[in-house]
Amino acid sequence: MRRLCNGRVRSRCYAVPEEIDRTIDETLKAISPIRAIANVVKVGSAGYRKLIASGGTPSGWVGFEAARPETNTPTFIEVVPASGDLYANPATSQQMLDDAMFDVEQWLAHEIATEFARAEGAAFVAGNGTNQPLGFLASPTAATVDSVRAMGTLQFIGTGAAGAFPSSNPADKLIDLVQSLRSPYRQGAVFVMNSSTAAAIRKFKTADGAFMFQPSLTAGQPATLLGYPLIEAEDMPDVAANSLSIAFGNFKAGYVIAERNATTILRDPYSHKPYVHFYATQTLDLITAAAVEEGSRSDPPAAPALGSCYIVGASPTGEWAARAQCIAGYTSGGVRFIMPREGMSAYVKATGTWASFHSGAWEIGVVRGASLILGGMQVVGSRLAAIPEPSGGTNLDVEARGTINQILAALRQHGLIES
Repeated sequence: MRRLCNGRVRSRCYAVPEEIDRTIDETLKAISPIRAIANVVKVGSAGYRKLIASGGTPSGWVGFEAARPETNTPTFIEVVPASGDLYANPATSQQMLDDAMFDVEQWLAHEIATEFARAEGAAFVAGNGTNQPLGFLASPTAATVDSVRAMGTLQFIGTGAAGAFPSSNPADKLIDLVQSLRSPYRQGAVFVMNSSTAAAIRKFKTADGAFMFQPSLTAGQPATLLGYPLIEAEDMPDVAANSLSIAFGNFKAGYVIAERNATTILRDPYSHKPYVHFYATQTLDLITAAAVEEGSRSDPPAAPALGSCYIVGASPTGEWAARAQCIAGYTSGGVRFIMPREGMSAYVKATGTWASFHSGAWEIGVVRGASLILGGMQVVGSRLAAIPEPSGGTNLDVEARGTINQILAALRQHGLIES
């Protein structure tokens, strides 16, 4: 909008055009590498949910004309992230805005993009999950393999040397890291480390003296390590004792960044005269699957470990008061509560079972379904009618009748037949 004042043309901007939001997105990708390799989902509100399948669908071989028994149906885990607002609030004077030679749009895009990229890049790597994304380095970790590791816990491989790689064959640990990831996920996997760690890795050589690191020969293409792209993220920690300095995985499959469809920018020329504030917000979160330490409890743990989660019981006390049935997760910023919803599931580490929220309460170790199929064979189906105990007859075999009664009692105890 333009107006004529004292014979001089003055320019004022009352709305941010769409082109500014596109500029911010492009700059964020260049500065925040995690955004470029993760799965970014555009949402219209903060109520975003993610469904994760807990396993595949069993199958079996049968003859051409044989019956087809019903196979098991995979279950889903619903993860509901808590959203947080990333904001920037730069200010400029009205005199600067009135200057026709000052490019307000370019300045605004640069300031907001730089601040957003710095803040979100750090949060995606090591955010504590309180009003900000939960970074993958802040998630629970374990050295165990996928078959025994709790869902939502990330695997780590130690180098065997405190704060360094082994002196002999140091690259072997990188090969172990690659092969620890299942083959389907290695397609699309990347290495993530900071430039200091990358400098040390670049010096690794094979037995014939060739460098394992392959620099990029094409603009816009990342360098590769063992055939996989190497992404430099300066928020990753340096190599040190007990430091998670190198990440390897398929971030498109493992991490979701949920954000609003557009960056919201509010122009405020009234609150702090003679300055004009451009208040920009962006709703973000990064999520992983849920896992709890044990069954439901009402009293908070005395010394909870960072990243641990618990199911709050029906009569909670202390800092859990008024949070019945919630999941309480402990971050470096304090405890974070997630409201359960119908069908939400969580892996229970203590018992190796699943907890599901059903009809307003948590059920632990309860399996619901029309049948149970193991190895392609149905072993449990719908409950059958009651079977009476043996009686009568001209010849009474006490031992046989006793055995049959024990079998009937066991079937009733397991709910396979009516009592």
